[in-house]
Amino acid sequence: MTPASQNTDRPPPLLRRFLLVFLPLSLLLISIGISHYYTAMKLARISLESSEQKNVTLAQKGLISEMRAVISDLTFLAKLNELWDLLDNPEDEDARLNLSQEFLYFSEKKGIYDQIRFLSDDGMEIIRINYDEGNPNILAQSELQNKSDRYYFQEALAQDIGGIYMSPFDLNVEEGEIEYPLRPAIRFATPLFNSRGEKKGVLMFNFRGEKLIQGFRQAASSIADHLNLVNNEGYWLSGPRPENEWAFLLEREHSFAQAFPDAWRKILAQDAGSFVTEKGLFTFAIVYPMVSVLEFYAEAGMGDISSVSEGQQNAKPRFWKIVSHVSPKALNATSQEFFRQHLLSYMLGGLFLLAGSLIIAQTATRRRQEQAQKNFERRYHDTLENMQLAAVTLNADGRITFCNDYLLNLTGWQQKEITGQDWFDSCVIPEDRQRTRHAYTEIITGDAPPHTVESHIMAKTGEPRLFAWTNTLSCGRFGEVTTLTSIGQDITQQRESEQQLRKLSRAVEQSYNSVMITDAQGIIEYINPRFTELTGYSTKEILGQTPRILKSGETSDIDYHQLWEIIKQGNEWRGVFHNRKKNGELYWEDTMISPIRNEQGKISHFLAIKEDITEHMLLKKEVEERNQEIARTQTLTAMGRMATMIAHDLRNPLSSIKMTLQIWGKRAEESWGEEAKEMKQISLDQVRYMENILADLLAFSRPDALNPEWLNINKLLDSAINTTQKTIQKYDAKIITEYQPQLPTIHGDATKLRQVFSNLIMNALESADSVNHIPNIRINAHVEVDNATPAIRIDIHDNGNGIDPAQKDKLFEPFFTTRAKGTGLGLSIVKRILDQHHGQISLDTDENNGACARVILPIGPVEL
Repeated sequence: MTPASQNTDRPPPLLRRFLLVFLPLSLLLISIGISHYYTAMKLARISLESSEQKNVTLAQKGLISEMRAVISDLTFLAKLNELWDLLDNPEDEDARLNLSQEFLYFSEKKGIYDQIRFLSDDGMEIIRINYDEGNPNILAQSELQNKSDRYYFQEALAQDIGGIYMSPFDLNVEEGEIEYPLRPAIRFATPLFNSRGEKKGVLMFNFRGEKLIQGFRQAASSIADHLNLVNNEGYWLSGPRPENEWAFLLEREHSFAQAFPDAWRKILAQDAGSFVTEKGLFTFAIVYPMVSVLEFYAEAGMGDISSVSEGQQNAKPRFWKIVSHVSPKALNATSQEFFRQHLLSYMLGGLFLLAGSLIIAQTATRRRQEQAQKNFERRYHDTLENMQLAAVTLNADGRITFCNDYLLNLTGWQQKEITGQDWFDSCVIPEDRQRTRHAYTEIITGDAPPHTVESHIMAKTGEPRLFAWTNTLSCGRFGEVTTLTSIGQDITQQRESEQQLRKLSRAVEQSYNSVMITDAQGIIEYINPRFTELTGYSTKEILGQTPRILKSGETSDIDYHQLWEIIKQGNEWRGVFHNRKKNGELYWEDTMISPIRNEQGKISHFLAIKEDITEHMLLKKEVEERNQEIARTQTLTAMGRMATMIAHDLRNPLSSIKMTLQIWGKRAEESWGEEAKEMKQISLDQVRYMENILADLLAFSRPDALNPEWLNINKLLDSAINTTQKTIQKYDAKIITEYQPQLPTIHGDATKLRQVFSNLIMNALESADSVNHIPNIRINAHVEVDNATPAIRIDIHDNGNGIDPAQKDKLFEPFFTTRAKGTGLGLSIVKRILDQHHGQISLDTDENNGACARVILPIGPVEL
C-alpha cells in the first residue's frame, strides 16, 4: 500500500462502513422509484387508450354525419316541385330551366358536390351542374352526355321508390384516366318517379371525397397525425402519409394490411377495440357507410328512404376501418416524460444518500487512518532503502527530507550534506532547474496529476546523469500534500541509444529510395513513405503481406528461389525487378536485399533498399526502339528503291512476253495440241502472277495519297467480295455476311479500302484451302463503342488453322510470308493503308480455331 492509495482508494474499513449505510438506503430509494414509475406508466397508458378510443369514436361519427348530410340533401332535391313538374312534363323547357337554377344555387351554397345531375331513364343527362372549383355553372345542352352504359347509372336506376345508391369511394376518372391532382369521389343517387308512379330518371350527386376526409379528420383533430381510414381490403383512403393513399387505384402494392399484417388480422376480426403489439397501440372502429345512414333514418322515424344499396357487385356491405396507430416511439415518450420530470429528484435523493453515507463512514474511520499513516511511512522508508532505484522525498517546499543509499552512492553525496537542502538548487543541473521545479510545483499544488518527470541531476563530481522520476504524493489528515516521493531510474545510456536510433529512422523516412523490412519468413513489418508514394499501397494495406504482392509475373519462380537461397545464407543480393503497383501500372526498380542479424548472430529480418529506375528503363527502351526504327526505315527505303528498280526493269519485258503469247496463241491455236494449249495457259498464268508481284512491289514502294469520300461500309464490303468473286468460285467457297442495320458512313479512299478487304478475303480463302477445307468465310460489321471515339469494326473469320503465336508479331513485316508463293507484301500494304485512315488491324485465332482479321475504322473524317 502507498500513500497515494490512501488518498484515492479508500481503505477497506471505510468502504465497508460506507456500503453498510449506503446500500440499504439506496435499495429503498430504488424500490420507491420503480413503484412510482410503474404506477405512473399504467395510469398514462389507460389515459392514452381512453383518449384514442374517444377520438376514434368522434371520427366515426364525423364520417357518418357527413354521409347523412349528403343523403339528406339528395332526398331534399328529389322533392323539389320544379323537379316534379319536369318529371310530369319532360318537354317543359321552363321547368328544366327553373330546376337548373335551383340546382345551381344549391351547388353554390353547399360547395361539396363536384356534379349535380338529373338523368332521364335512358341515361341522357337532362341537367348537369359542374362545381368547377368554386365557380358552379350549368353545362350547355350540347355538352350533355349519355351515361346509360355506366355501372353507377344502371345500379341507381334499378332502385325502388325511396331507394338510395352509393358508389364505392374511389378517385375521379375523366376519359378513362385518373384525374390529377387526385380527386376522391363518392356518387349518391336516387331514382325519380312522376306523379303516376312511373320511373323517369335518376338524381345523382358526385360528392367531393376530400370534404368527407376533411370532416373525418376535423372530428378527431387531436389524433390527426396518426389517424388512418382504411377500406375493407386494407388500403389507405386517408393516412398520415399522403403517398400511401389510394394505392389500390394507382397500381401500388403498399397497404396498411401489408405494413401491419398481424394488427390487420385482429382489426378485421372485431368491429371496434384496441390492442398493443410491437408496432405500437392500435385503436379502431368500423363504419358501414350506407347501413349506418339507414339505421339513422330508421331510428329517427323518417320514411323518406326505403332502402340503401352499394351496388350489386358485392354480396356483403362495404365497410371502412378507422384506425388510430400510436407508434412505439410515441408510447415510449410517456416513459421519457416521467424520467424528465422525476429523474432529477431521484438523483438528488441518491446524491444526498451518497454524501450522508460517506460522511458517516469517514467520521468512523478517520482516527484509524491516522495511525495507519504513521505505520505506512515507516515501512515505506524501509522499502525505499532496500530497492535498487534512486529514491528521494521532498516536502511541500521542495527540500530533501529523505534520500536512499542507492542515490547517495550514485552521486557521491553524504546524507547529512543534502538533507534539508533545496533539491532543485543542489542536485538539478541549471539547464533543467526551472522546468523541473515548475513540473513538481504543478504536482504538489494539484494543477497536474502525478506523472513521470525527466531531469538531469548533478553528481558531486559535476557529471550530469539523466533520470526518469516517478512521483507519488503523501497527504495529511485533511487531504493536504505533505511530501512528494520520487523514484528514479538512470536512463542516460538509454536516451543516447534512442537519439542514435532517431537519427537513423529520420534518414530512412526521408530517403528517396523505398525501404522495406520483413521478418525472417518474408512478412513485411515496415515500409518508408517513399515505398507508399511509389507503389500506391498504404502502410495499413502492406503490413502483414509478403513482397509477392508486387509481383508482375515476369520474374520466374526459379529466380525467386535463388534469391531466397542467397539471402538466407547471410549474403547480399542485388538485382532488378519489374514489379506492379496497386493501380496495375508496372515499374522497374534496382534492389539490394541484406540480412539483419540479432544479438545472437541469427538472421531475424531482411532489409530491402529499392531505387525506382522506371524512367531510366523507359528511356533505354525508347532509344533501342528508335534505333531499331531508324534501321528498319533505312532497310525499307533501300528495299523500296530496289523494288522500284526491279518492277520498272521487269514490267516491260513481261508485257512483251504476255503480248507475244496472246498473239501467237490466237494465230496458231487451232493447229496446237492440248499439251501446247496447256503450256501456253501456264505461261500466261505465271506472267500474271509476276505482274501481281510487281504491282505489290510498286504499291509498297510508292504509296499513293488518299482520295477520301464518304462511303457506305456495306456496299464497300460487297464490292470487295465481288472483286474476289472469281477466286471464291474457284474454291467453291461460302461467304456469309452479317451487317448491323443502319451503319454510319465512313470517310476514306474507296479504292484503297476495297484493296484492304479484297486482300483479307483472299488470305482467308487461301488459309482455309491450305488445310483441305471448303472455305467458309464469315464477315461481320458493327459499330464499336468501347473506346472514347466511335468506330466501325469489321471481323473476317475463316475456317483454317488460325494464327501461329510464334509468327503473330511478324505478319505485318514486309516480305514475310508463310506460303510458298507470294511476296509477303499483302499484309504490309493493308496495314499501311489502314494507318493512313487512322485505323487498326489485328490477326488472332477465334473461338472456332480459325483466323480472325479484325479491322477498326474511325467514323469521323480522315485527316490527310
